[in-house]
Amino acid sequence: MRRRTVVAALMRPTARSLPWRPLAGGWALGVVVAAVPALFALEFPQAVLANVVRAAALCGAVGMAFALDDPARHTTGVVPVPRPLRQTLRVAVVGLVGTVGWAAVLGVVWAGADAERWAALPAGALTVEAAALSGLALALAGTAVRFSAVRLPGPAVAAALPVFPVAAVVFLPDEHALFVPPGDPRWADAHTLWAGILAATLVVWAACGPEPRRRISGGPQRGGGMPKRVGGR
Repeated sequence: MRRRTVVAALMRPTARSLPWRPLAGGWALGVVVAAVPALFALEFPQAVLANVVRAAALCGAVGMAFALDDPARHTTGVVPVPRPLRQTLRVAVVGLVGTVGWAAVLGVVWAGADAERWAALPAGALTVEAAALSGLALALAGTAVRFSAVRLPGPAVAAALPVFPVAAVVFLPDEHALFVPPGDPRWADAHTLWAGILAATLVVWAACGPEPRRRISGGPQRGGGMPKRVGGR
């Protein structure tokens, strides 16, 4: 009962503290990308349409990279509410935004595709890919918060995230390719890998939730030096 009371009390300030512009902007851009076939009456082949949806998912994931940005991080670190709970609330709110954004992406794709092409589009499998990309953004942001004094990991994570699909295409062998076209014999294996990536990113994000055993000072240092570790377990 006490935990639920704390959660209810934190929901409004958590929502107000989120960086809504990049979060909403990422998904808004994703919707615009997904709407291209409908806006220009383009009848893309199934493989190209799947890649349009993937591009929209990547835009949304870039927005999710800002979920843990907290300019007041080094002042909220002393409050009695543990950081895992605070971060879980932030991710719950942005997860709801991401769900709405992804539904909008699929909605505009549905509006621009005929019934046959929509029926052939593997929306469920592409949803797993989108969730894994957003999970990767959260895992990278959580790692940055856990192991550094950075208050705003979003810009760096957002810049690094597009490297993932490029690296996957360049470095993964064909039998372990992630971005395969619908109907490809490797489709099932690829989405087993995607599900594994999603699970791994969530584990990494959860593992990075607790406060460091040795807290990292984020305040300005005399002489302009880098933040340093201070004692305490």
